[in-house]
Order: sequence, then structure tokens, then C-alpha cells
Amino acid sequence: MYELLISYATVIAYIAFSTDLVIQILRIYRRKSSNDVSARGTAIRTIGSLVILLKFISVDDIYLIIGQVLFTLTVATYLLMIIKYRGPEPKGNA
Repeated sequence: MYELLISYATVIAYIAFSTDLVIQILRIYRRKSSNDVSARGTAIRTIGSLVILLKFISVDDIYLIIGQVLFTLTVATYLLMIIKYRGPEPKGNA
């Protein structure tokens, strides 16, 4: 019973981690701009998320796999939105 509770809590934690990213995705979509977000940092997070997913697959824990798949898809969607709505950098008064 305890393990099942921890497993469900893990999936809920992954959903909670993804909530902020979903809010950021919606913000980018509404503004049609991602110039204030680091595409490089998000790409690194996406790669890291995929590596962790591969580890969880090797451990064969379905709850960790489900949570990590959800998180990886959310991070990848965030990266795609950043790339899609990346505009030219504003010219400064240098």
C-alpha cells in the first residue's frame, strides 16, 4: 500500500513540475514571443530529461516512466514554442 501511494505521489509530483512549463508555454503563445527565454538552456533541459527517461526505462518502474514521459513531452513542447516564436533581437542603443 505504501509503495502504491508513493508511486501515485510521484506521478502527481511530475504533473506539478510540468504546471509551470505549461503556464510558460501559454504565455509564449499569447505574446507570440520567446525572446526573453533561453532556448539553449531549455534544449539542455530537454536532453537531460531524455537521459533520465532512459534511466527510468532501464529500472522498469512504470510510474517513474509515465511521469518522466509527461515531463519530457512538456519540456520538448516548451522548446518547440521557444524556437517557433523566436524573433529578431531588438536593437539596443549601444
